[in-house]
Amino acid sequence: MPESRIAQLATSPLLTQFAIAASQSAIRPVGSFLFPLCEVPDLNFRYKIYSEKHRYAIPNSKRDLGGKATRIGFTADDGTATLEPNALDFPIPNAAALSAEGLQYAIMEGQGILADSSALALEYEQIQLAVTTLTAGAVTLDYSDDTKDPIGEATYGLDKVILDVAKAAKNGAPVKVLFGTSAFRLFRNNAKIKNRFVVGAGRNAVGTVSPTIEDVSGLLINNPKVQLSMMVVDTSAPGVDESMSFLLDDKVIVFASNDTPNRVDASFGKTFARMGGFFSPGSYVTEDQRDEVLKMDWTTLPKVTNSAAGKMIKMS
Repeated sequence: MPESRIAQLATSPLLTQFAIAASQSAIRPVGSFLFPLCEVPDLNFRYKIYSEKHRYAIPNSKRDLGGKATRIGFTADDGTATLEPNALDFPIPNAAALSAEGLQYAIMEGQGILADSSALALEYEQIQLAVTTLTAGAVTLDYSDDTKDPIGEATYGLDKVILDVAKAAKNGAPVKVLFGTSAFRLFRNNAKIKNRFVVGAGRNAVGTVSPTIEDVSGLLINNPKVQLSMMVVDTSAPGVDESMSFLLDDKVIVFASNDTPNRVDASFGKTFARMGGFFSPGSYVTEDQRDEVLKMDWTTLPKVTNSAAGKMIKMS
C-alpha cells in the first residue's frame, strides 16, 4: 500500500521538529513538578520502594584496602512495573482534497492539539494519584480561620510539615509545596499571612501586600519550591449540565522530590517513561481507507515510590 499523504508530510524534517517541540512544550508544569520524569530503559523495569520496612539510607562508601565496595542496586524486595500504553487520535477528514500547504497546517494543528490533550490527561492522572495516596493520612488546618497561622501553627503549620517531610525523606530529596487553588486563596487572605507583608513598620506602616504564589517560598523554612495547581475538571455525568471544579482545590501537598529523579532516589513520586522521549506522534489510514488520522502514543507510569515523604493538608 502506498504511503499516505499525511505520513509523507509528517516525516518531513519541518513537521517532525514541530511535533517534537509541541510535545515538549505541552508537558504541564504542575504534573512534572509533582511527579517528575524518570527515564527507564525498557517497558519492564525495577525501582526502589521506600517504606517503614525499607528506608532510604546514606550508603557507606568507605572501603578497606583489598576489601569489597558497598553494592547499591536492586534487590528481591524492590518493585517491578510495566509502563502503561496511552493513545489519542485526531482524524483529518478529506485529507486527499486538501492542498499540500493546507494539509501541512492541518497536521500542525492536529499535532498541537494531541500534544496538549495528552499532557493534560497525564497531569490529571498524576494529581489524582497523589491525592488518592495521601488522603488517608491528611491533616486539617483551615486557612480561613484567622486565629490559625498557616505557616507557624505548632502541629500542622507549613514549616512543621516541611520539617516532617524532610525527615521522612532522609536527605534523599528536597521538599516542595503544591497549593490547590482554593487553599491558596484562603492562605493569601489569612490575617496572619497578610501581617507578614506589612509595608513599613510601627508608625510607618502604610498597608499590606497580598502575596502571590512566587512570594510564598520566601516565607517558608528552607525556601522550598512552590507551585499552584489551577487544573479544572468537569465532575458531572455525561448528558447533564457541567459541574466544574478545581482538581486539587482546598488541599496543599508537601512532598520530597528531586527535579531529575532516578529509580533509586527517595522522591515521593516519579513518572516513569521510556528513554528518548515518551510522546510519539504518528499517523494511519482508517479501515475503510477514506480518512487519515494523526495519532499520539505515550508509555508512562506515574508511581508513588516513597509515601512517607508526602503529606497533605486540607481545609476541612
